[in-house]
Amino acid sequence: MTDTPEVTISHLQRRKIEGRVLIPFIHELREKYGEDAMREVLEATIRKLAATDGAAWAETYGRSTASLRKVAQQVWAGGGAQEVEIVGESDDHLDFNVTHCGYAEFYKELGLADIGYRIHCNRDFAMIAGFNSELELSRKQTIMQGAACCDFRFCKKR
Repeated sequence: MTDTPEVTISHLQRRKIEGRVLIPFIHELREKYGEDAMREVLEATIRKLAATDGAAWAETYGRSTASLRKVAQQVWAGGGAQEVEIVGESDDHLDFNVTHCGYAEFYKELGLADIGYRIHCNRDFAMIAGFNSELELSRKQTIMQGAACCDFRFCKKR
């Protein structure tokens, strides 16, 4: 038996592949069990996946705000998926804006920005809990919801 080397894909490519599987599944859940049940199952699943991703990134990059900047710039924005503008950084906080988002473009092209927000943007809060439970995220707007930028503000909990 020959080991097949793993193909490296960008984070955006991964999300597109996941989306093409999840979207029909979400529609079936909604049709069979209704909107509320679909949302409950979807949100619980996404929270678990996001926390697991956060923990894995912390293992790879570290748990500091500088490490989180690397995740944002190298993983999330990798391959041109996003344009990330750092607006402030210290040991206690990381502030950045996403001014271009390929994830939002993908879901909007499908006419599914509402689902895109649920399965992509909504995971950021659970991700940070897995990455570093001493940090919290504040975000008031996203491109997926029609804003000009996503305003990520991570800071140490008080």
